[in-house]
Formats: sequence, C-alpha cells, structure tokens
Amino acid sequence: MSPDPKDSIAPTPRERELMMLIARGMQNKNIAYELKISENTVRAHIGNIMRKYRLQNRTQIAIIYALKSAPLSLRRDLTRNVANSAAVKPTQALAQNPRVPTTPE
Repeated sequence: MSPDPKDSIAPTPRERELMMLIARGMQNKNIAYELKISENTVRAHIGNIMRKYRLQNRTQIAIIYALKSAPLSLRRDLTRNVANSAAVKPTQALAQNPRVPTTPE
C-alpha cells in the first residue's frame, strides 16, 4: 500500500496557522482579522490547502491539523484503529454490533 500523499506534504507556517484557526472553529472574517489579511486571502489559502491535501471541506482541514499536531503515540493508535475498522467487512460489523432496539417492546 502506498503512503498517503497527505502524510508526506508539510504545510507552510502560514497554512499551519490558518489550519489551527479553522480547527478552533473560527469563521473566515475572524481568521482574516486575527491574521491581518483580507477574507479573500483567507479563502485563497483555504482553497490552496484543500487542493494540496485533496480535501473537500473545512472539517477535513481541522481533522488533518488535529492529526498532525497530535502526539505520535495517539496518531499511531488512530491510524491503527482506522486500518482495523476498514478491514472489517459489513457482515462482520453487523455481527459485532447487533442492532439494539430503541423503543420498548
């Protein structure tokens, strides 16, 4: 399996700053104010980050930032869990997680 291109690309210091503010839940206008740049520049940075990492939305930017800033041991655990859950077939998942009734019988 080839390495994920998202892992080998390092964000620039400005991208890292912007990703942190997105991860904190800030809106473009607040990010612009914080970084002393225009909202158009914020949108351009976000677009560049999305293209660079092949992302589709701000939530994915926040997740990438959180994973890159997490301690190495946590990143290993998270990637191991993702790999293990991807290997489980849907029928196995159903067997492991039987449906629990939500209404009383």
